[in-house]
Amino acid sequence: MSQAAPIDLPLDLVDEPGEILGGPIPEPTVESLPTEPEEMPDASLRKNRDFRIVLVGQGISALGDAVNVTTMPLLVLALTGSGLQMGIVGVLQRLPDLLFGLPAGAYADRWDRRRMMLSADAGRAILTALIPLASILGWPVMGVILLVSFPINFCRVIFMAGWTAAIPNLVGRQQLGKATGFFEAIGGGSFIVGPAIAGLLVGRIGAGPTLAIDAASFGVSAVSLVLIRRPLRKSEPQPGTSLAHEMAEGVRYVAHHPVLRDVVAFWSAISLVSAPVIPAVTFYVTINRGLGPAAFGFIISAYSLGTLVGAVMGGRRMSGHVAQRLLLGNLAVAVATAGVALTASLPIMVLLAFASGAFQSVVLVAYVTVRASNSPDEILGRVGGTARTISVGIQPVGFLVGGILLDAFGGGVTLLSIAAMTAAASVLFALSPGIRAARVVPRSQSTSAAG
Repeated sequence: MSQAAPIDLPLDLVDEPGEILGGPIPEPTVESLPTEPEEMPDASLRKNRDFRIVLVGQGISALGDAVNVTTMPLLVLALTGSGLQMGIVGVLQRLPDLLFGLPAGAYADRWDRRRMMLSADAGRAILTALIPLASILGWPVMGVILLVSFPINFCRVIFMAGWTAAIPNLVGRQQLGKATGFFEAIGGGSFIVGPAIAGLLVGRIGAGPTLAIDAASFGVSAVSLVLIRRPLRKSEPQPGTSLAHEMAEGVRYVAHHPVLRDVVAFWSAISLVSAPVIPAVTFYVTINRGLGPAAFGFIISAYSLGTLVGAVMGGRRMSGHVAQRLLLGNLAVAVATAGVALTASLPIMVLLAFASGAFQSVVLVAYVTVRASNSPDEILGRVGGTARTISVGIQPVGFLVGGILLDAFGGGVTLLSIAAMTAAASVLFALSPGIRAARVVPRSQSTSAAG
């Protein structure tokens, strides 16, 4: 089972970019990474109060996400019985990334990043609450889902733009790889508990009311952001440039950077083919195998336990070349996904889901850290917005194709197709010079290289 993670944790950066905002974008190389002065007051994450607060807030928010990821496909499937309808909801959830990813990234380099995230959390809390409210009051639930899915995910795009640009200033560049591992680990931990809780609650109170947990979690996330003391940008944005010009700078920086260009393309390929994996697993487990929502919840929990283990392991010694982590990790995800589709045994599904989550998390941490360590602070939001626009913006195609395959052939064939294309991505990108050169440069090396 594979899943292009949600949390683009963020996730997911180097200062002093020269004349990035005032002149042409250079042809950057890994050997000439920009550097930053050592300004972080707390070198250790344990001493970073703001990091600890945000870690707790995002952990609870991830718990709500886990409930949503498990409950929403079950709810849509129960209401419609259609894989295509699940695909349409998936399109509505990802279309905002394509339409608004670039401007959101540009505004993250202009606006107060904390206010962006606070506004987004407030919007998501209110809009998500309309689904359980509709279920309780007898409104047309599927109509409400179709109505709110796009704006909820517009708010997600705004949040992620602010988040991607803010985290390096929250933790410091030296701690970025370790912090990314922590965020992925706490998210993975929340996803261990959340799907199991969701699967049980769906059977007890129904899928609609269960989504109230997700709405409440956004409120907790907002409170954690209010408590942050330190600024989430290191320099004021330069005035006098148009939004279109600023968006173009982010696109050009990624396009001209040999490593960023190829790792974003690699992650985009994975995101495209794995987009329908949750609907496919939902269909396969509950319809093709008749195992019920509780079994589906336990499979997602096993996957999430794997992401926790993979995030902890993947965040260690995150320096030097990472091509093997990206390519071999993704190939292992493909094997595990195929295994899920070829077994009727729930214990084996759970074991394979665990393995898939672990390897997927290793790939994600490597991708986010490489992307972050090659992006100047002044255009963090735009680099992240460009990457998300490409990698998440193309997912509607995957959702639609996956929905058609589900209705035509069922969950097993759809999962095997996802596995085959995931493996093909590793094979093809093994030929990529940018992937082979992808590396995380320690601060001392980065400084000396730039000097």
